[in-house]
Amino acid sequence: MCKGIGRKGQDVTHILYNIASTPIIRHIKVKGDASPDNSSLREYWNNRKLKQGKNYWAKGSKYYQVATNQSWKCPVCGENLFNGEQIETHHIVPVKDGGEDSTDNLVHLHKACHKQVHSKSKLKA
Repeated sequence: MCKGIGRKGQDVTHILYNIASTPIIRHIKVKGDASPDNSSLREYWNNRKLKQGKNYWAKGSKYYQVATNQSWKCPVCGENLFNGEQIETHHIVPVKDGGEDSTDNLVHLHKACHKQVHSKSKLKA
């Protein structure tokens, strides 16, 4: 910790970040001329995305378990969860209707797929 004076002249305490606590994440180079547009390399790109995705949530956490339960794929579009789109967690049974935060009631969706799910439920109402 370090004490100092803030912009308005009052005393402030600064907490310095311990750089040693930052985990090292090794990046994997793309092999040769591998292109995401090459359909024969689909498995290579899926495996790459899966490996990146497994570092997204803490191993053993509830959200990691939810992703494992759905085989790391979006159940709406069937794409890999980590295809570059934002991910949102959806309650299958809404909390307002008695749904819980258990792994059985959660599912990870792409942001666009999540909007699609909610727009369908509004049409039914």
